[in-house]
Amino acid sequence: MSQKTSWWRSWEITVDSNWVMTIGMVLLFAIIAFLLCWSIRDLLFDKVDYRVLQGARNGWFDALTYALGAVYCFVFAYSFPRKHLKVAFLLLATEYTVRFAIEYLHVAAGVHHSAAVAGSIARQVAYTIILVAIIQWFKSLVRWVSLSNPGVPDS
Repeated sequence: MSQKTSWWRSWEITVDSNWVMTIGMVLLFAIIAFLLCWSIRDLLFDKVDYRVLQGARNGWFDALTYALGAVYCFVFAYSFPRKHLKVAFLLLATEYTVRFAIEYLHVAAGVHHSAAVAGSIARQVAYTIILVAIIQWFKSLVRWVSLSNPGVPDS
């Protein structure tokens, strides 16, 4: 038993990044994981529908918010160097653009539901790609380091 605890005490985990970036990435991971679970739940229980965007027609602030969200996703798509993240943000931007445009084009109700299901799947794929990218980022920065002098206790 003492060998096991002494081995554990002679190693520590280090992250080769500042703590603000690390905490930010942990929070981003948690938020994206929550959004992915929420989106999967909505798809499983058939609660995806674009009818909730009726408010976008009623207020200019809501319309501006959806339009800016789509624009920022397109900007993020071209600001990241990795192709996987480009695909993820292009999927999100396309989904937001279709979601916004479908309300203003006055299409049939059946198209609303089909587009909502396709958009939900695209959103889930994008969230999964972003989560995998965050995991790869952590894998590249987290490592085990041997303590230089394991016999001296910390003060």
